[in-house]
Amino acid sequence: MELEKLEDKVINIQNLIMSNYTILEELWAYHPSNEHFINPIKEYEKMKLYILDLEKELDEIEKKINILNTPK
Repeated sequence: MELEKLEDKVINIQNLIMSNYTILEELWAYHPSNEHFINPIKEYEKMKLYILDLEKELDEIEKKINILNTPK
């Protein structure tokens, strides 16, 4: 029983290490020492503008669909 608990604990710690390495890799994109550094402030603003553009396009398409669906 003790051996099984220890083996389970090893597996849990290994999983935690792996998931934390994944997070670490994701954070590296935003680290100033990274030569391909992503500025989160600029990216946030770009993403907001992109979403606005998509919302406008969606609105235009929905209007066209409504016009086409209007009985004549």
